[in-house]
Amino acid sequence: MPSKMLSLMLLPVAARAFVTAPPRPALRLSNRVTARRFKAVPTMIFGRIQEALEPTPTSTEAPVTAREVRAAQANWAASIKKISAACLNKEDFVSVAGEAAGELYAYGHSNVLFKPTKCKDVQFRPMATDAMSYFVGAKNVEAGGIPEDKGFAINGGKGWSDVVFDNHKIELNGPTAIAMGNYYFTCATTGDKSKVEYTFGYKRCDDGKVRIFLHHSSVPFNPIPVDSPESPEAITEAEVREAQQTWADNIKKISTAYLKKKDFKAVAGEAAGELYAYGHASVLFKPTKARDVQFRPMAADAMSYFVGAENVEEGAIAEDGGFAINGGKGWSDVVFDNHQIDLNGGTAVAMGNYYFTCATTGDKTKVEYTFGYKRCADNKIRIFLHHSSVPFAPEGKPVTKEEVIAVQTAWANAIKKISSVHKQGGDFIGAASDAAGELYSYGRSNVLFKPTKAAEYQFRPTASSAMSYFVGGKEFDDGYEEDGGFAINGGKGWADCVYDNHQVEVKGDIAIAMGNYYFTCATSGEVSKVEYTFGYERCDDDKVRIFLHHSSVPYPMPATTSAAKKEKLNELVKQKV
Repeated sequence: MPSKMLSLMLLPVAARAFVTAPPRPALRLSNRVTARRFKAVPTMIFGRIQEALEPTPTSTEAPVTAREVRAAQANWAASIKKISAACLNKEDFVSVAGEAAGELYAYGHSNVLFKPTKCKDVQFRPMATDAMSYFVGAKNVEAGGIPEDKGFAINGGKGWSDVVFDNHKIELNGPTAIAMGNYYFTCATTGDKSKVEYTFGYKRCDDGKVRIFLHHSSVPFNPIPVDSPESPEAITEAEVREAQQTWADNIKKISTAYLKKKDFKAVAGEAAGELYAYGHASVLFKPTKARDVQFRPMAADAMSYFVGAENVEEGAIAEDGGFAINGGKGWSDVVFDNHQIDLNGGTAVAMGNYYFTCATTGDKTKVEYTFGYKRCADNKIRIFLHHSSVPFAPEGKPVTKEEVIAVQTAWANAIKKISSVHKQGGDFIGAASDAAGELYSYGRSNVLFKPTKAAEYQFRPTASSAMSYFVGGKEFDDGYEEDGGFAINGGKGWADCVYDNHQVEVKGDIAIAMGNYYFTCATSGEVSKVEYTFGYERCDDDKVRIFLHHSSVPYPMPATTSAAKKEKLNELVKQKV
């Protein structure tokens, strides 16, 4: 076989097309343009032989404009979407890709420098067939398929719904232009967006059209690849638990410093540098008690949350009361209860509940958490993820008017029972205590109680202060002297108690009742009218109890009220009773 024929056989298909093409006629030059005549020339475009007319007389030296570059980019993006749509619709997407490639790339017109994004084994694609394999997938081409190619233009079968070019800069160089930037691909199946870096080179070809002669595409740099030998040492479960204990200890330490009027802000600042990855990595922080500014990506945001807006000089967020100092009450204890710890090499994630004990009241608060831990460059474990939330509380069952009436009846009966037990010399304090536990929400929620006969200590927020009022201050070491024992009428007892509701208003899981109740003295038979407002709520054991009790003596009738009118009013009272 002649050496020339052998050489021709070894040439790539596209190159052979040019070598074996009929010779062109001699060129005739003018002083302005390079003149050429039309002539049909067989050309290989992305593996497809097409008859292309040689260019009409035109200038290959005409400069490429920025407008033409942007038009070429728009055509490239539209073609990717068109190829994807054809694939997803089970149409001939290979033909669509072939036609697009002839318009977009300069294969067959000049050398093409193409380094695709997803190529490792065969990084560079100088031939049209190489590029076709990359764009539609090795299995979809008859010849020249490269095994690693899954079909970028069809996103491996998932397709692309959108492609957007974002040019960093376009550099114009006469008959060529270079564009550099990022383009963003939206998956047609999942909606996920992928950011890819590019450099494109555009050239005016001999037919006057602008095509791509340079295409370098790459995944943005990741400083620590997953499989890098420089990946950080794996985090252990013991390190996660140690980090949690350190967090808990520091919350207590900050609270203690605050309650002792020491520099708690400095303590918090030192703790934050040890506990959180601010300044080492991005931090994803969604605190428990943050509504207006939910997310705290900056160290200053976090400090405002932990020590309170009023205690920081900059970055204060008005809603912050100071979680680490419990709004001024402090925390005496913090306990982590991990649901699970998941270890992932240089990171770890823990999920569970932690329990905070108030240093002032002793109340315990349960909070849900997800923490993410990362090994930083100094080899220390710090928090890069912190999501904290109040446990979900299903919407409570509404309180009914019938339940309100039932509690009022039970309250009235309890007053009579306590009086009766006291009169008989029995354990009236025990009877009162049992009744209070059933009737009032002490120990389950805050109780707002303003009794009738309380002048020095008007409000009774605790169960013990309420018991002092009902059975008498002298019955308790910490009782109030002003309390004569309302439930026993100062020793005279009550024979009856009757509620007369002005109105009962039901508002979901609470209800409010306002009216008058009438107490009949067990000794004298006199009837006393008292005004009330009661609030009722459904507690966690499903029982309805009192959380609001305001009771007061009616405003006295003016001295000018006639005797007849007073008598009429007294008759109305008797009728109510």
